[in-house]
Amino acid sequence: MTDEEGYITAVEVKRYAYCPRIVFITHVLHYEEPMSEAMEAGLEHHDESTIAPLIARLKASRILRSVELWSGELGIAGKPDYLIVTRMGEYVPVEVKWAVSENGRIRWDHKLQLSAYALLVDENFRTTVKRGYVYYLRDKRVVELKVDDSLKKMTRKVIESIHRMILEERDPGVTVRQARCLSCGYKAYCRPGLNERRGVSRSI
Repeated sequence: MTDEEGYITAVEVKRYAYCPRIVFITHVLHYEEPMSEAMEAGLEHHDESTIAPLIARLKASRILRSVELWSGELGIAGKPDYLIVTRMGEYVPVEVKWAVSENGRIRWDHKLQLSAYALLVDENFRTTVKRGYVYYLRDKRVVELKVDDSLKKMTRKVIESIHRMILEERDPGVTVRQARCLSCGYKAYCRPGLNERRGVSRSI
């Protein structure tokens, strides 16, 4: 299934949570992020040994890796890094991120991405996901996310907002703080010359 068929991905839910304009740039303007060193590091292969302690803690009976999931109802697709099935039959999505946690907590954009995976798992496996995990490689920390009905409802609303923005080709503008823009790979399309302007004067 392709973009033309009206699907977005769970990664794009994460991007929208970080900054809505990223999804506008990729889906409406059709620009992609240049490859950075951080992205290359994030693409490095990691095997199941990375999350071995979590696998043991959850008493996994099956571990599904990069399984493709689709939701016709939501118009969303995604591939969680791992989908752990416990001995009790519980489905637990797990993401591995080349990033640091937010003071020991899961970052907001990762929270919505994991919740989007939970919705996909619910529909594809006819179950109810109640928790997920993110393993942050840079500070070697595993963070649990409780996936309740309110979070799933919020995620559904975010997905609807993304579809509406793309359909209407509506530019949301820059709505995040400038510090976030400085570390964004899309700033060349969105706010060109931002670093140079900061270097000229701090009084602007």
